[in-house]
Amino acid sequence: MAKQEEAAPAAPAAAGGAISIKQLLMFGVPVFVVICGLMIWLLPKFIGPPSAATPETTAAGEASAHGEKAEGGEEGEGAAEPNIYIVKDVILNPAGTNGTRFLLTTVGFEVSNAEAKREIEAKDVQVRDALNTILTAKSLTTLSMPENRDSIRLEISERVGKLLGTGKLTSVYFSKFIIQ
Repeated sequence: MAKQEEAAPAAPAAAGGAISIKQLLMFGVPVFVVICGLMIWLLPKFIGPPSAATPETTAAGEASAHGEKAEGGEEGEGAAEPNIYIVKDVILNPAGTNGTRFLLTTVGFEVSNAEAKREIEAKDVQVRDALNTILTAKSLTTLSMPENRDSIRLEISERVGKLLGTGKLTSVYFSKFIIQ
């Protein structure tokens, strides 16, 4: 009889210490689903709603931040769409790299009016050629130094501004400038 008493206490201890797959599925999965649902519901409340910034609201916000009126006249009126033409993903090799390095850039051109924007869009090939000519003439060290960007912007502005017959080029922006 002593052998039976020794074997009996060992069986319940083993059964109570291990979690079966059935118990895991019955309790673990619903708890996981509830936690995920709470995170999806609560996370936006703590992080905040997604930004609904559009080019129009951004331009109006920047103008008011600088104490200026947004394009379009009076402050109460809706702001006009900004006249920015974007040349996306220009890939070129800087001078002296022999094709081993490249520059990937996206350039935005802000023009004075919608007619000038249509004109610069029509001259896309000439604009890309001007960007290619100017940026491939620069060395890797010149392109990689942030303090040189303003002089590069000025040079691009002068060259592309000559292509416009109506309106004028007001600003040049680099929204992407990656040297690899």
